Amino acid sequence: MAVPEPVPPSLVLAPGASTEAAALLELWEARWPGVETWRHSPREARPDDWVRFHTLPDGRQTVRHRRDGRTVVRRFRGIVRSVEQLTGQPGMVLLVEDPPWPGVVRDRVLSVFPPLRPWVTHVLDESDEGDDDELLEWASATGTGWFDVDVDVDEHEIDEAEDEDYTDWPLPSHSFRRGPVDDRLLADLVLLVHEYDGTDFLLLPADLSWAAGVYYGGVDAVLRNEEEAAVLARRFQKWLPPSGWPGLDGRRRPATQRERHRGFGN
Repeated sequence: MAVPEPVPPSLVLAPGASTEAAALLELWEARWPGVETWRHSPREARPDDWVRFHTLPDGRQTVRHRRDGRTVVRRFRGIVRSVEQLTGQPGMVLLVEDPPWPGVVRDRVLSVFPPLRPWVTHVLDESDEGDDDELLEWASATGTGWFDVDVDVDEHEIDEAEDEDYTDWPLPSHSFRRGPVDDRLLADLVLLVHEYDGTDFLLLPADLSWAAGVYYGGVDAVLRNEEEAAVLARRFQKWLPPSGWPGLDGRRRPATQRERHRGFGN
């Protein structure tokens, strides 16, 4: 029996959102119609314009020492600055998932990001039956960070939430920030995600024409068209996953001899 596709929630302005937030939502819906604001969503909407790069050698995900940290920062900075150069559009907008639970993760996120302003909340149609179940199914299927609350939530609080059928769980939401993104902020952002992979953000230009997001061990860049994506992939070919690398389909580079010994490139 086929499993139905999860129903994605819609975007509504968050409480306290400004007129600037409303204009940003209108622009998002025009530029990315029907697309959610999670870091994985742009690549799913425009796979031909997408390039994935590894942030560490051999596809490693964990920053083990300072040299790894410098490598992660150098690669992310190089990718973002190249996207800006290719498109003529500097990164100016950060869309950031709001950590739903108080604790270490929220404190760490707020310490890295500049002041954020309320933007959108992700909600389902209230007329649908089983909204809570659908929302949880959608979050589980898409792997959104807010669902992985066990990172920093008291077990007693989780038990209480389960007893109440999740009715007290906050709906996922995103805040935003406009302004130039300097090298220091880029470094802080990429290192934060490698510290807490549940940290979900997108970097975009003022016109929202491209998007870049970081995950644990890599960077996703979605450019304006396939030609720009191909140029970016050639520029940083050494950072592409090798042929035969498990995971999502996408651009690959030829595997090295060492990688072929490990079973890639077949």
